[in-house]
Amino acid sequence: MQPDDNTLMELYRKMLLVRTLEKRLEHLVTAARVPCSGHFGLGQEAVGVGVTGPLRTTDYLFGTHRGFAEYIGKGMSPKEILAEYYGKATSGSKGRLGQHLLKVEAGIMPLPSSLGSEFGISVGCALSSVRRRTDAVTLNLFGEGTASQPDCSAALEMASLWKLPLIFACSNNQYVELDRYSNVSPRADVAPRAEAYGVPFEIADGNDITVVWETTARAVQRARDGGGPTFLEFKTYRRSTHYTGDPGGYQAEEEIKAWERKDPVDRCRSLLRQRGILGEKGEQELLAGIEAQVEEAVRFAEESPFPQPDIAEANSYA
Repeated sequence: MQPDDNTLMELYRKMLLVRTLEKRLEHLVTAARVPCSGHFGLGQEAVGVGVTGPLRTTDYLFGTHRGFAEYIGKGMSPKEILAEYYGKATSGSKGRLGQHLLKVEAGIMPLPSSLGSEFGISVGCALSSVRRRTDAVTLNLFGEGTASQPDCSAALEMASLWKLPLIFACSNNQYVELDRYSNVSPRADVAPRAEAYGVPFEIADGNDITVVWETTARAVQRARDGGGPTFLEFKTYRRSTHYTGDPGGYQAEEEIKAWERKDPVDRCRSLLRQRGILGEKGEQELLAGIEAQVEEAVRFAEESPFPQPDIAEANSYA
């Protein structure tokens, strides 16, 4: 099962959009035009875009704070993302969440404040699909550091016991905040942990968009057919620092350059050229359209109003 030409072109467009939007927002954050920091995912766009490619609008996504790839992939627009970051009333949360992106009508569940707390929520979400007798699949995308949160083990156990339509997708970008993953874990791979709970797993190249899409598509179909959960681990690399303002220095230059040569956007572009799908003129038109879309999103976010103070008490229990 491989993405056809139209699907591959759309995956490429989304990766380009993610990269352009993140670079633009990084500039805005640095210039103090946005009231929060950014955690960007330069070099790992193929994972977020690839895992959401096989999902339907009616499927559920629990994403991460690392960039926008899965959110763009699942159906958020640059306007919706920037309105959230700017804290504007036109955002999905009406200006209350900031980096915690959501779009419930597209199946994008709100990002929780504490990474890892969504494991239990994703189990409940997948269980609800079974109880309501729908074929909706839940995909929980998280990093290798978050995989060490205790709720991950409990979620794997319950998802396996109840054969839930839940996909655990780990984006292993080699770094846990400001340290190498190898300094905090005795094993380089995360996915084999799933074997203890009877959950099948795969480890794949996270910088090849076709591999990510194909691997996820198999797991999605298995879940939809009642086969239960799957644990997927995608090896990639975070060329960005942990957050905007992070001085860095803990990633070797040679290492960064080595992963630059495996850039997922460049690899997808080469494949499109080989297949005769994308030419130089088409590439230039695509980039111009994306840049115009991002600039329109910036204008929209900056011109949108801030929320009124009483919004803080709306939709609350007390």
